[in-house]
Amino acid sequence: MDKKWKSICHILILGIVVLVIGACSSETKNNESGQKNTTEGSSEPKSGGTYTILSPADPDMLDPHRQSSIYTHQLAGLVYNKLVSYETGPNVDYTDYNVVPDLAERWEVSEDGKVYTFYLREAYWHDKEPVNGRQVTADDVIATMERIINLPGHQASLLSEVESITAKDPQTVVFTLKQPFAPFLNFMANHFMWILPKEGMEGKYDLATDAIGTGPFVLEKWEDNVQATFKKNPTYYEEGKPYLDEVIFKVVPDQGSRIAAFRTGQADTIGSLSPEELDQLIKTNPDITVFEALFATQEQLYLNMEKEPFNDLKVRKAISMAIDRQSMVKAIYGGGETSGPVNPSLGDWSLPLEEREKLQPYNPEEAKKLLEEAGYPDGFDTTLMVTNGYGEQLVRVAQWISEDLRNIGINAEIEVVEYATYFSERWPNVDYDMGVGYQTYFQEPDEWLRTQLHTNGARNWYNISDPELDKMLDEQRLILDVDQRREYVHDIQRYVLENLVNPIAISTYYTKTPRQPYIRDSYPHASYGYGYLKDVWLDK
Repeated sequence: MDKKWKSICHILILGIVVLVIGACSSETKNNESGQKNTTEGSSEPKSGGTYTILSPADPDMLDPHRQSSIYTHQLAGLVYNKLVSYETGPNVDYTDYNVVPDLAERWEVSEDGKVYTFYLREAYWHDKEPVNGRQVTADDVIATMERIINLPGHQASLLSEVESITAKDPQTVVFTLKQPFAPFLNFMANHFMWILPKEGMEGKYDLATDAIGTGPFVLEKWEDNVQATFKKNPTYYEEGKPYLDEVIFKVVPDQGSRIAAFRTGQADTIGSLSPEELDQLIKTNPDITVFEALFATQEQLYLNMEKEPFNDLKVRKAISMAIDRQSMVKAIYGGGETSGPVNPSLGDWSLPLEEREKLQPYNPEEAKKLLEEAGYPDGFDTTLMVTNGYGEQLVRVAQWISEDLRNIGINAEIEVVEYATYFSERWPNVDYDMGVGYQTYFQEPDEWLRTQLHTNGARNWYNISDPELDKMLDEQRLILDVDQRREYVHDIQRYVLENLVNPIAISTYYTKTPRQPYIRDSYPHASYGYGYLKDVWLDK
């Protein structure tokens, strides 16, 4: 059976799954930008119970400043808070980016846009040695931010325009910027900006293996690659919350084992499933609910531009044209859309879908012509790196891309790499020919663009260097008028799709995440961290 007919069959299966989901789910799809967070059941929250999460992998460390992995920051969201955060709750979309107070109960911005003053609320650290439940102060915020600035990595780039951070008094922190900077407040709400106690920066405990925060849950024990156990924080600043007594994050690498555990009630959530897996699960567990949302990131096919032939724009364009994005996203994920340099989860900061499709066509015959013009009429041999640390769907994406590339003469041998090696060594050190992976849940257009594509970008893990593009990327972050900046961001994306074509955005799919039917008031957000579990309670 060829790919076309396989895709048609998958589409028919998807239609059946969607009908079943619509009948059994208490959550309804809202619109293309995300999912309304709505739940049904008893109106009065009940305290108590354990919420169990099954994950295919574990972080290699808990230090949120030294590691940008999703697994580190998912756990961080249970333990820590930020100065400001993104709103969650009923009637808030999964991909809404409304900045709201967190440890800072309010803030002020100077008329020239260069001074941000944050006023801290009364909040207390977890009652663990050596912090012992003391109150959060401005010194903690300053120590945290100075550590981020002084460590290499993506987090430091978010504070690149900060000139000074000072304490006006023990509960007031003042950030002075070098110049007005459009993304600053979004960067403060970013899921990398967790506030840590100054004792951690002073080396009084090991940030790599322990976590002490102000968040809704207290880390009781972390067994690497086995389980992390969190207990309710009795001094959390939101009175009466959290409702759960305990959260367990358990590592179960095998997808089939995770599904079996969920099916038998041993887990409350297991992450997104393929249409086929979800269909089978609904048959055996028809009372589950399914949360559907446009994914906060995308699969990317990325190329090492210091290696031939990937330094040739014609080759990169040929590779992009060879990929049948629409058939792939339907077959593997059950639906989605062609992505772009700025992920469509950021709404109108991304190019319109019609333009994304036009600038990234599926045209294998034209791809063959471009390869011939580049001097590769018979194609070439290469390797395609991927990790199974995100589950089997990403491996299937790599297999699909490899098949599409073979159709234009490129023989891409797949190399499956263990997650910690993939994320901490191979990808950031540009130790690959080609690679396939999910990108971080970037929260701001500047992250999607400058962080990845600037010559000095903190996530330029592709050996990209384009002076004209660098200039555009630097300019867009200084435009304070939202409409003007958005249009310039669109122009940058058009330039990228015509003149760079790396990393190659593949698709942004609709995630379908099953939950047990007794889970109430679960309001996820398109950012890292399980902090939203502060609102969750179990109706059983």
